[in-house]
Amino acid sequence: MAAKRASKSTPNVSKDSIVVTDDQDFETDLEDDLEDLVEAEKNKLDKTTAERYYDACEVLKTVPVAKFVRQCKTGHVDLKHYGIRDIGAKAVAMALPHDITVTSLCLHDNGIGDAGSVALSRMLKDNCFVLNFDLSENKIGKEGARAIADMLLENASLQEVNLSGCGIHGKDIKQFLNALSFNPRLKSLDFSYNDLGDEGAIHLGRALSKNQKVEFLDVSWNNIRVSGIEELAKGLARNKNLKELELSWNCFLDEGANHLSSALVHNRCLKVLEMQSCGIHTAGAFKMADALKANQCLEVLRIGKNPFQSSGACSLLRGVKCNQTGALRELLLDDVVFDKECGREIDALLEERPNFSCSWDVSIRGGHAAKGKKKKPDAVEIFLAFVRTRGLRLIDLFRMLAKDGNATTITKTEFIAGMKKLNAPLKDHQLRVLFDGLDVNHDEHVEFYEFLSSRSHYLKAGRK
Repeated sequence: MAAKRASKSTPNVSKDSIVVTDDQDFETDLEDDLEDLVEAEKNKLDKTTAERYYDACEVLKTVPVAKFVRQCKTGHVDLKHYGIRDIGAKAVAMALPHDITVTSLCLHDNGIGDAGSVALSRMLKDNCFVLNFDLSENKIGKEGARAIADMLLENASLQEVNLSGCGIHGKDIKQFLNALSFNPRLKSLDFSYNDLGDEGAIHLGRALSKNQKVEFLDVSWNNIRVSGIEELAKGLARNKNLKELELSWNCFLDEGANHLSSALVHNRCLKVLEMQSCGIHTAGAFKMADALKANQCLEVLRIGKNPFQSSGACSLLRGVKCNQTGALRELLLDDVVFDKECGREIDALLEERPNFSCSWDVSIRGGHAAKGKKKKPDAVEIFLAFVRTRGLRLIDLFRMLAKDGNATTITKTEFIAGMKKLNAPLKDHQLRVLFDGLDVNHDEHVEFYEFLSSRSHYLKAGRK
């Protein structure tokens, strides 16, 4: 029976009928699969970013954001407060790996968690054209922080990363040490409004000792105290490239100010230091004054909202005056009480340095220091100074404030809300007064030509 079954299953093939072909005529399943993969990848590359985004939204079953489609053609994607959450972040991540147009990606306050952060991090490992990445005010979690840190080790294009208010803790910052030490392009890192504490500050201080690329570091509002600021100060003393450091709203007291003072004596690169509301009393102000006598590179010191009062302010002014070759041009002492002695010190300093600027409850500039009661700048002057410091043209600001970027008018609500989002140094009543002053025809709308009148107002006031 077995022989019969074998004879039935085996066809009669003569030796002469067997034909052997060349290897190139055989196509294996593996070759077919490879060709399919190559074709699929080619199809992906042939599609535009918008098409890839629509495909991703269809796969993920989420609604596309029309603004993303419009802005990805311009190079600057800004989706603040859009609530795209993790699923929307995944769709954006699926659209951008091969994009060569987008250089700035802002996803501030979108409810993105660890899953969305991981997807975006994977995308940024492949994308080498995005330079600025803003993920602030998204609770990215421990996994998200780890994914971003790993991405920064591989990404060689990102220059600015904003992780403000992302719920990052001190123990999570360890993941960023290698990235901070060895990333060749990263210039700006914002960790403000997190909970780094002393543990995170210690790790950052050690990274600063090695990093020679980062130019801006913001760790304000991070519950950093004396031991943390001590390590940060050691890193600052050794660092040769950091230009701006923001430490405000960390309670490191006079002892912390002492550590920073020692670092400033040795530092040769820092230009802007912000340390407002850090619990610095008169002893700490005296130590900072000693640093100002020796430091040759610091240009701006913001040290207001500290309880050292007029005696500490006088010591700082004397420190600036003693350093004839120092670079300091701006000293901010907001909410610090000035007595007559302080007035004499600032007057003497302005005689020697007409371009020096000092502010507490008012702003004094060389040549405009009046004796007796100082005149506060009006809302228009503050507004224009804010525009200048942000590097904006009036037309750029107008478009940012308008609900529709192409609108020709701005409502009072849009103006006030927009200026507050931009952190303009004006209170609500000042913004209302400013809007009413710009609204020449009193129709509750400001047109662009009325917006330009703010500059004319300032120039006329300057001639008087």
